[in-house]
Amino acid sequence: MKKLVLLAAATAALCACTSTPGPMVEAGYPAGSLALAAIERGDWATAERLLTDDRRIAADDPARLVNLGRVYMATGRQAQALDAWRRALASPHPVEVETLGGRLVMTDQLAREALAFYEASVQTAAR
Repeated sequence: MKKLVLLAAATAALCACTSTPGPMVEAGYPAGSLALAAIERGDWATAERLLTDDRRIAADDPARLVNLGRVYMATGRQAQALDAWRRALASPHPVEVETLGGRLVMTDQLAREALAFYEASVQTAAR
């Protein structure tokens, strides 16, 4: 099973950890393909460019989709974020990742948590 470091989709809400992260490493992926450094510094445009470059990583990779959902949510595109997380949840090949807070979790679980946290908020805001 592949392991990597991945920023959680809802870092604060899903991983209430106060530990200081070590260097961001995309183990098993081309450097930068999961946009970890860009997400960490809040450079959403760069993160999106890296995550949507299909030459770097497969469009249906669940780790990519979890991070893409994070970018979409941070930039106010709730429907696209929910769609990315639903696609990550539906992936037949979830991977184990380490979140920024140091939590080891499968991508389908991260997607499930992000959806549970944000779906109700998005539905309430739409009313």
